Amino acid sequence: MRSVIKLLRKIFLGVTLLLCLSVQSWALEDAIVAIVNDEIITLRDLRDYIHATYVSLVTEGVDPKTVREIMTDLEVNGINKLVEDKLILSKATVAGIEVREKLVDERLEEIKSQYKSAEQFLEALVKNGSTITELRKKILDQLKIKFIIENEVKSKIFVNPQEVTQYYEKNLEEFQKKERANVDSIYIAFAQDKELARKRAGEALNLIKQNKTFAEVAKEYSDTPSVGTVSKGQLLETVEDTLFRLEPGEVSALIEIDSGIYIFKLNNKIPAQLAGLNEVKDAIYNHIYRNKFRNRLTTWIDTLKKSAYVEIKK
Repeated sequence: MRSVIKLLRKIFLGVTLLLCLSVQSWALEDAIVAIVNDEIITLRDLRDYIHATYVSLVTEGVDPKTVREIMTDLEVNGINKLVEDKLILSKATVAGIEVREKLVDERLEEIKSQYKSAEQFLEALVKNGSTITELRKKILDQLKIKFIIENEVKSKIFVNPQEVTQYYEKNLEEFQKKERANVDSIYIAFAQDKELARKRAGEALNLIKQNKTFAEVAKEYSDTPSVGTVSKGQLLETVEDTLFRLEPGEVSALIEIDSGIYIFKLNNKIPAQLAGLNEVKDAIYNHIYRNKFRNRLTTWIDTLKKSAYVEIKK
């Protein structure tokens, strides 16, 4: 009888402990991390926001490096980003921004088209702990934010031709092209056997010396396509020391690097020169536009914050 009572006590204590941990977990999830106007943001909301952002990025096929960078930033600035999105979405509602279901459907289809089948798309969602409903909600919010920013920020940005010219004249060093070389190349990788690679490279060079065309030898021996046109500073210094000393039509000796062996044939050299305004005006325009957009967006968001009640809990 005593052993039964002891067992019941252990079970009771175990259940009590689990209930306490569950209550603590619920309390933590419901902890208030911010208040935006009359809306309370909990830790659960923040976690859901970060998770939804991750699922959206991965499902849309954003490259892993960019995903890592964005998620690392959200670990530190997630609450601020969530507050900003809340303010922007609220502004979109006040402005009467509405997103047609058709646009959400089209965006969803764009994402689906990156997968081989609908089943693979659904598997990716499930794997990342999400649903189509949640993804549609994220897409809807993204489109609302996009439209209100276009209306309130992008539509007010103008870059005139004089600004482009002035930027070019004040930053000529940015548009100085380095000396370039147009080359054909043969690359033989060391892989697992350096001696075999050296033997093959020697054979390739001998065939060229015996007047077999460089293109024919490259087709037979090279492990990679030709490097084409390169600027000074793009390749290893030991490679460039040889490459830029060649004369047009001249073939280099074997150039060994850590991963393999190169043979180059110089076609022609292009001297260092200043890029003309017409060549770079589009890039300058985009640079100025991005800076103006970034500054105007920051100012606009700051204005939204000042006109709202925002409290972020420490």
